Parts: sequence; C-alpha cells; structure tokens
Amino acid sequence: MLQIHYSPGTRELPDREEQRLSDLGQTVLEAHPRGRGQVLLVLTDDSHLRSLNTSHRGVDRPTDVLSFDYLDGDPQPGAMETELVSGEIYISCGRAQEQARDQRVSLLEEVARLTVHGLLHLAGFEHDTPEKLHAMETETDALLRTANLLPGAVPITPETALAGGVRREE
Repeated sequence: MLQIHYSPGTRELPDREEQRLSDLGQTVLEAHPRGRGQVLLVLTDDSHLRSLNTSHRGVDRPTDVLSFDYLDGDPQPGAMETELVSGEIYISCGRAQEQARDQRVSLLEEVARLTVHGLLHLAGFEHDTPEKLHAMETETDALLRTANLLPGAVPITPETALAGGVRREE
C-alpha cells in the first residue's frame, strides 16, 4: 500500500489526483511486490530533499526524488504500531514543478513518474548503466500507461499546482 504524506508547508494535491497516485502506487506494488509493510510517499520541498541527499548520500544539492528501502533490516514502525513501513519515497514538489514545465507535462504526470521511479528503486531497479536506465525507463512508461498517466493527461493550472514551499491557506 502507498500512503501519501505532506511535509509542513507543502500544498496538498486535490483528492482526485491523490487517489490517482495512490492507485498508481498499488499498480506498481502489485507488479513488483515488496513483502510486508506499506510505502510512504512524502511530498516535500527542495530544502528537505537537499538535507536528505546530504545526510544519506553525501551530495550537497537538492534532487527530485529519493527512496529509502527498509526491507534490508526490520520494517520501521508507522503512524500506528500495527502498521509497518517497508520503504519511503521523498519527492521535491518544487523540482517536480520545474521538470513538469520543462517537459511540458502536468504536475501530476511528473509526480507520477517520480513516484514510479522511487518505487522501482525499492523493487531493486537501478540506472547506473545505459542498459539498466533503459530497462527502468521502459518499465516506468509501461506502468504509467497502465495507470493512464502518460504525458498529456492533465495541464498544470494554478488550482493544481503543487509548488514546494507553498503554504496552505488556513
């Protein structure tokens, strides 16, 4: 199961788009089972990704997506003690917004692509060679096609924009 969380200050996706991401996560997890435990998808900002990238990979710059696999050891306790977390994916909403604009796709499509990318890393995919990169991109496109989330589905609008660091109106 894919559970979506938002870091403080990150605008939440509309319910319909959040459900599409959740359904996509389920599709990927069914195609590439992870065993017990759920996967947390955390939508956050560049500064959070930069901090994680620095502390876990030794790279002092922001990135678009990071995945953490907890199946190598014991799954982590989730929000409730009965839930287990087998992995986490962090996505920078600001970076996703920029990439969506550059690629002329909707923000949902870019966040979906990054979500699949993170889930495939948790499933053991890597992209450290051209062949592995091609295999990962091919699988990503196939999964996005299955979920009807290939480019061209939903345009970016002010109502659907999810820029990192944008504060929720309270």
